[in-house]
Amino acid sequence: MRQLAYLHIIMVVIAALVVLFQHFGIVPYLWSELDRKAYGGFLSGILGPNKIVLGMVMYISLVTFIGLFLQKELRINKLMLLAGILFAMIALGLSGSRTSYVGLLVFLGYFFIRSTGKFIYMSVILGIGMMVISMYNTEIFTLIENVVNGRVFSKISDPTLIAQGNVDQLYEDLGSGRKNLSLMYIDYLLTHVYVVPFGSGFNNFILIGNSAHNIYLTLINEVGLVGLYFYVRWLLSYFALDFKRFKQLGIVLKGLVLATMVTLLFGEQLYVYRPVFAILGLFLFATAILLSPRYYIKS
Repeated sequence: MRQLAYLHIIMVVIAALVVLFQHFGIVPYLWSELDRKAYGGFLSGILGPNKIVLGMVMYISLVTFIGLFLQKELRINKLMLLAGILFAMIALGLSGSRTSYVGLLVFLGYFFIRSTGKFIYMSVILGIGMMVISMYNTEIFTLIENVVNGRVFSKISDPTLIAQGNVDQLYEDLGSGRKNLSLMYIDYLLTHVYVVPFGSGFNNFILIGNSAHNIYLTLINEVGLVGLYFYVRWLLSYFALDFKRFKQLGIVLKGLVLATMVTLLFGEQLYVYRPVFAILGLFLFATAILLSPRYYIKS
């Protein structure tokens, strides 16, 4: 487990450094001209041209490293974990993936409620880490601020919507057309009720024209309510796991799953639509790393 964790950290640091070097003009855009036009030339390093790929990889990695860092019984180098956390945070900020930002916010909210003391402790540690980074290069934080402003705040038609809690309009502004896609799927399913029980076929969204960018609607269309039931049951099964000896790992694992389930309202990242980028594989790897210590037997 330790070797796999170190490999994970090293790969995340490398991926994050490539993104940083791209923003500093050291590394060029690594994907095709067609991808550059399709995704607006967004700098995502080696993890694919779509923003959600970089965002989800860093979000899942960040949460995993936090769990390993907080569980003191695990003999994994804390400095390496801290480096992985800081680089994942920076790359996540630069990803521009609003779905990944939502996932992180939901996780932090869950983490704060379940383990307030550890949340404060982790915040202090990361705050110090960020201060150290800012002493060497403040431009990194300017880059993150520009990305977040461009991807989030500049998209909101009226800033007072946040204070008003107008979720519907905020979703309209920030959803990149997801609301219309969801409504299209709902309308399709209502007019093709025979599809609902068992679906129209695995990976068969082409019948509608676009994926729903909502895994739950996508699954109803492709594998029906039966398939949706098994999929949701799989995710909920993580909450039934007992973590008597490794409490922090349990909190982090369940926070990761809960936050990911929320993000699945806006995408299909835990599905076969992105097999090349292995987001589903990384999620399974992360959950395995976080829950495997439950099976350790002290010698």
